[in-house]
Amino acid sequence: MTTLTVPGTAAVRAGAADMLRTGGWIQGRYYSESPTTPGFDLVGAISLAAGLPVTELACVKPSSTDPGYLARWDVAQQVCAEIAAVLGRPKDEASPPRWLAFWNDRATLVDVLGALEGQAA
Repeated sequence: MTTLTVPGTAAVRAGAADMLRTGGWIQGRYYSESPTTPGFDLVGAISLAAGLPVTELACVKPSSTDPGYLARWDVAQQVCAEIAAVLGRPKDEASPPRWLAFWNDRATLVDVLGALEGQAA
């Protein structure tokens, strides 16, 4: 029997920050394979760091009913909510993942890394 480890929020934040540092940061798309502008946006990095497909948090509902998958989905959603609050998402705006992906266009990589790493303590 395989035991699934679900990462905690601190591990997801650290993993997302590392991904953005090493893979590149973009805004407005979950990921880019372009050789001139490769990288991930914040939501794509959080999704991957939680062990989910890069575009999974673009979905309204998780694409699997597996308990481990749902646990990773919940952790990723929690991290998105925490980071969106730190970056100034108004409470009546779009869902945290959607706001982080498309309406958070004033944030810089420094802001994003600060939000990820500041919350990890």
